[in-house]
Amino acid sequence: MKMNKTKRNSKSLVAGVFLVSCFLTSLSAAPSQDSMPVLQKYNQGVQAQSEENYYTASQYYLEVVNENPAFTDAWYALAECSYKLGEFDLALQYLGNAEKYEKSNQRIQNLKGMVLVSLGRIDDGRAIFNEILKKYPNDIDAHFGLAEIELYEGRYSGAQNQYLEALKRQNTNRKALLSLALVYAERGNSAEAQVYLRRALSYYSGEPEVHYLAAIIYSMQGDYQTAEKQARIAVEVNSNYDKAYDMLSTVLYQQGRYKEVIDISDYLISRNRKNSNAWFIKGVAQSKMGNVSAAIETWTSGLGINPQDEIMRSAMENEIRSVLGLEDRRRVAYAKYHIENAKQYASRFDGSGAVYEYQRALLLDPLNYEARSSYADILEINGMYELYLEQLKFIKEHNYDTLTSRQKTTLNDKIEAFDSLLINRLGDAWKVDPFYLDKTRWNIAIFYQENNNSFIHADTNRLVANAAADIFSGIAITSVKTQVTPVSGYGEAFRNARNGSFDYFIILSLSEGSNDMTLSSTMYSARTGLEVDKGSFYSTGNNRFSTILRRFRNSVLEKLTVRGKILSRNGKTVLVDLGKSENIVKDTQLKIIKKGQIRTADSGSGLYYRDENVLGTITITNVGEEISEGIIENQGFYDRVNIDDEVVLVSLPAGKGDEEQVQEAVDNVPAADEKGKPVIKKKVKGQEIVKEIKQAVERPSILDLLRNIY
Repeated sequence: MKMNKTKRNSKSLVAGVFLVSCFLTSLSAAPSQDSMPVLQKYNQGVQAQSEENYYTASQYYLEVVNENPAFTDAWYALAECSYKLGEFDLALQYLGNAEKYEKSNQRIQNLKGMVLVSLGRIDDGRAIFNEILKKYPNDIDAHFGLAEIELYEGRYSGAQNQYLEALKRQNTNRKALLSLALVYAERGNSAEAQVYLRRALSYYSGEPEVHYLAAIIYSMQGDYQTAEKQARIAVEVNSNYDKAYDMLSTVLYQQGRYKEVIDISDYLISRNRKNSNAWFIKGVAQSKMGNVSAAIETWTSGLGINPQDEIMRSAMENEIRSVLGLEDRRRVAYAKYHIENAKQYASRFDGSGAVYEYQRALLLDPLNYEARSSYADILEINGMYELYLEQLKFIKEHNYDTLTSRQKTTLNDKIEAFDSLLINRLGDAWKVDPFYLDKTRWNIAIFYQENNNSFIHADTNRLVANAAADIFSGIAITSVKTQVTPVSGYGEAFRNARNGSFDYFIILSLSEGSNDMTLSSTMYSARTGLEVDKGSFYSTGNNRFSTILRRFRNSVLEKLTVRGKILSRNGKTVLVDLGKSENIVKDTQLKIIKKGQIRTADSGSGLYYRDENVLGTITITNVGEEISEGIIENQGFYDRVNIDDEVVLVSLPAGKGDEEQVQEAVDNVPAADEKGKPVIKKKVKGQEIVKEIKQAVERPSILDLLRNIY
């Protein structure tokens, strides 16, 4: 027999006679005529909750408990809604009120365990589930709770065992069947996923959620035609099922049917302008069709509704820089978001975050006076006076006419003062302009595969690859490029990277939940194809996309050796193209390697060169911001050192790698010695907190789906 929409919530919100009996239990008396409106409000809350309208449902339930504080089911339902909305502390508070009246209620305790797990209190949640199973061995909800814990801790097989235990006790349980299908699909075991999916479809054919989840599973397996069929069934059964429409848009997009994607998006937007997913995928489809201007307009509208959608913003900004002219006034509006973000970082004393945001603003709007002057002020505070002066001169050249008389006077005075202060800079002494040097030493390729691990945004692997390459913009020592099209796998990526003469290549993928995301990366040597490093970067809350990108960038830079070359020579004194911008300090030790004789290590990070190609060492004596002077010590009897020979970092002077140096380190340049060992650990403010959050709540992207299966 098919289960209707109301009946699907029977486990938590039982209709009919059971509702009345629960109400009688709560009041220990028959309801009077005056209490009927309370039941009506409660039932309205049940209806709203069944339609996943949790805000409206919460409003009804709050009215119920205000009138009848002993209505346990209403407190429980409030906790459920808060749990679905990610308000876990509030959910725990509501459950505390429910426990006052039904302390030993299994349903309340099971939800409490799930909330505790979501708060990172894994052991507390596990204790609750185990206690329930001691008393009630056949409680399948406790098994579901333990399965979630297994997933949090990265044990997919353990989660499968818990779902199987639940299925043993109720062999048609839809949550167990669908959960097993999703977990097996996530692990790439299509055959097992199909076994449980087919069983779910045979028992619950016609239920929209089952077909929606089937569409997701088929999409994960790359079977977009079958995924489309299942998504269409879901929306035919329930024409208000927006998530199924979103899924249908995604699978149509994967098939290149962009016009249909736009049509569905327009339909969803006409029903609900706040559907940011519809705005996002409509813009992506328009971009794919070559209508970039329309895509930018679409994304602008979408970001007006949901400004925190960083993936939509990243997609838009990637197009803006190539489409809009530098004088286009829209650039000012797009840059404003990053300027405001920078101010927020600055208010929290997070200098690296502020620098990142001002740099993003300037990429969008190079002529933005506010962003450039604020960025210049940060350079001055950090003692980068040459770079500060360059920023002031840029402002004078491009923004002077827009300044007030007082601003013009202040600007001219600062330029004159710093020109005088820097009269003896190294560049002038050696007749070298450090700001026009080609300092590129590392060439890195970023690849992605077509499979999409996000159930929020479409085509995220392509978008994150573009964003990951873009975040290295402005880092003079690296050149990072991404391939426009996806690769079939490691083999194609290795071949393309080696043929392109890259040093390293990286394969990225993004898993995205409703409130968090995880960026997975594997870095390889482009010469040997051997793995160099594997990373997983998790973040939740606001700015999570930019946070994982910055952490990814730092992880790559920490594997790259600080490298430069000899620019000029005067006897034993040489000029090298490394300076404060690369965290070089006085007494730093560099090794001189014959030009063209350095290559990446066969395995791991670091460099390889023959001993006979080591020409000597340099001890840095005078440090500029982009260049430095040093004294040569030849290796062997003959002097073989020439201009353009390469230099690599051997070590910083004693005491320069300690905590004090770490905190002052520039965080967007290579930081390893010749062996690939980080010698300057670039601490990002709040990094320890991020690590704690990662350990506590990192979870697979399918967890949001699993939680919402009833």
